[in-house]
Amino acid sequence: MPYLISLRVHKRVGWLMIAAVIVLSLVPIGPLPELAGGYDDKLAHGFIYSVLMAWFAVIVARPAWRDVAIALSALGAGLECCQALLPYRTASFADIVANTLGLVLGSVIALILTPGSPRAGRAK
Repeated sequence: MPYLISLRVHKRVGWLMIAAVIVLSLVPIGPLPELAGGYDDKLAHGFIYSVLMAWFAVIVARPAWRDVAIALSALGAGLECCQALLPYRTASFADIVANTLGLVLGSVIALILTPGSPRAGRAK
């Protein structure tokens, strides 16, 4: 099956997403509207980290998914630590849990996108 984007573009878009997560995690933001009974922030964390996990997992061999998950988990925890040092941001252990649940969901999504193969379709 041909891919819609090249591996090089796929990687670049992934790194741009990570850069966006870093910037948006550290810049001052105003209050966000509540849509899900106060769980909006956690849902956003889970969604963002599931997208990142699935995005990178489909281009590496499945044994390397653990490394992707560890790196993204470290990114999330590191950003929470940085937020604890910023007067205009708030760190939360619940955000780290939401990130982790997002990584699990992203792994499931990647499994669906790469069926029946011990390696993802693009891994070389």
